[in-house]
Amino acid sequence: MKKKDLQTTAPGSDRQYALACIPMRNPECIEEHNAEGILLRYSVQAKPWLRKIFKSAAGREPEIIHKKLQLDAMGSSVWQVIDGKKSVHTISRDFRKRHQLEPREAEISVSEFIQQLGKRGLVALKEPEKDG
Repeated sequence: MKKKDLQTTAPGSDRQYALACIPMRNPECIEEHNAEGILLRYSVQAKPWLRKIFKSAAGREPEIIHKKLQLDAMGSSVWQVIDGKKSVHTISRDFRKRHQLEPREAEISVSEFIQQLGKRGLVALKEPEKDG
């Protein structure tokens, strides 16, 4: 890709595009409610380096690793509204109102939280609908 090709988008358009994306939950994630908020249970493929360590220690390779993630009250409030229909922008706007935050603070908090969920395989982002 040429350097010129990388500069064809207007400043801020990547941010606007990301905010227009729609987060969707991993349907294989199990959600449990508890006193701290929501506990998410999920499975991931073992990474190659971990397989080697596990194999030398246990004599076999793990295929699946079961993990859990405890969400606090704020994380739980975001998780609950991820429905596969609302955009990141809509979720951050509602989060801002609910928690009385500045618009940019809510946008950054929600975007980073969704990004972390994505890294764990708990959510995926659907591209925004194109107008026209």
